[in-house]
Amino acid sequence: MQHKILLLDELGDKWGKTHVYHNLKSPSEALKLLYINYPDLQKYFATAHEDGIGFTVVQAGEFLGYEDLGLPLGKNDLVITPVITGSGGVGKVLAGVAMIGLVALSAGGLGPALTGIFTKTGFTAATGGFLGATGSAIIGKLGVALVLSGVSEMISPQPQLPDFDFEAPVSGFTGGAGGITRGSDGSQSYAYTGAANTVGLGKTIPVVYGKALVGGHILSTNIEVSNQSDPLMKYIRPPNFNTVLLNGEKLETHYTNAGGVMARRYNDTTSNASGTQSYLTSNKVIDLQNESEQKIADITGDSSGNTDVKKFQILFQVGGLIDFVGEDGTTKIDGFITYRIKIKEIDDATLVLNSQSTIQGLTTKNQNYSYITKLPYQKISGKSNYEVLVEVIDTGVDFNKASFTIKQVGYNLKEN
Repeated sequence: MQHKILLLDELGDKWGKTHVYHNLKSPSEALKLLYINYPDLQKYFATAHEDGIGFTVVQAGEFLGYEDLGLPLGKNDLVITPVITGSGGVGKVLAGVAMIGLVALSAGGLGPALTGIFTKTGFTAATGGFLGATGSAIIGKLGVALVLSGVSEMISPQPQLPDFDFEAPVSGFTGGAGGITRGSDGSQSYAYTGAANTVGLGKTIPVVYGKALVGGHILSTNIEVSNQSDPLMKYIRPPNFNTVLLNGEKLETHYTNAGGVMARRYNDTTSNASGTQSYLTSNKVIDLQNESEQKIADITGDSSGNTDVKKFQILFQVGGLIDFVGEDGTTKIDGFITYRIKIKEIDDATLVLNSQSTIQGLTTKNQNYSYITKLPYQKISGKSNYEVLVEVIDTGVDFNKASFTIKQVGYNLKEN
C-alpha cells in the first residue's frame, strides 16, 4: 500500500512537501524513514522545543497524540505541521524530541541517523545501517527518558542562568511568579536571604494577624550604595525655613490656599500676634506623643462685631522638624507633623469644625517657623460658647528636638 506523508510550512520548504513510502505499519515507522533519509530533519526535531516549536500529526482530520504514533497507519495521508507551542485551538502539540524517543522505542532503532545525535553521550553507529539488539535496547531506554524530559520541558520550561564573568557574589536573580534567588556560585539557593526575598507578579501575598514567626515577602525595597570610608551626611539638605511646607504648599507673607486651608507665614517668631479678640495669655505647647484630644482654649463667637466666626485664626510655631534616615545619629531628613484642629460647642459637644493639616520640612531645634491659618467654623444659632482642641494624628520627627506650639487663638490676628 502506498502512503503519502505531507510536511507543511517550514518543514516542507526545507525537506520537501510530499514524501511517498510503501507498506508503512505506523506513523512511527513513517517518522523513522524521514529521520533516516534526512538526518538534519531529525536534528531539527531534537532541538525545536528550545525555540518554542512543537508539531501536530494529523490523519483523516484527527490529531494524533504520543500514544497514537504506534497504531496502524491506515490509508489516509499523514500531515505533519510545525506550530508555536502555546498556540490555542491547534489540537495536540507534540514535542519533537519526545517524538524521536517514541520512534526509537516503537520502531526498534533508527541506525546511524539517530545515534549521530547522541554521540556526545557515548553512542556510536552500528555496522550495517541499523542498530543491533543491544543498541536498540539502549536507544529504547533513551527514548523513554526523552519522552519524559521532552514533555516536561515543553509543559514547564525552567529559566536558564546566563554565563557570568564576575568576581563578586551575584544574588537576587528572579524568574517566574515565585522568583529564584541565586547563590554566589550562580546556582539556585533556597536559603532565606533577607531583603532579597522578593516575589514576582502573580505570587499570593499572605495577610498576617498578630506576630509573624516566619519571613515575609518584600514587595518593594530601596538600597543605596555608599562608600563606607566616607562619613555619612549630617543633613540630606541644608535645614532652613525655605524647606517648610503646609499641606505640600510653600507659604507666603499673604494668605494663600495651602491644600484647602487659607494660611500665611508669620515673620515675627518671638512675639504673639494680637487681634480684636485673643484667648491665649500664654503659649500652649502640644505634646506630640499624646494621640488624644488636647484642649487649647475656650472661645466665644457670633456673626457680627469682633468675634465674626469667618475671621477665626490660630497662630502656630514649629521647630526641630527633623527625622532620621535610619537609627538615631544617621543622616537627618525632613520631618513632619500631621494634626487636626477641632472646634466643639461646649454644652453638647457638637462638632462645628474639623480641619486636618500637615506641616513638614527640615529645620533645626532653634529654627522656629511661625504661620497663621484661617479656620472659619459653623456657628450654632443661639450658641456662643465653644472649645478649641488639637489632635496629633501622625509624626515623623525626633521628639527630643521637635516642638509644636500654639501661640495665639482669636479673631483678626495681626503681627505686633
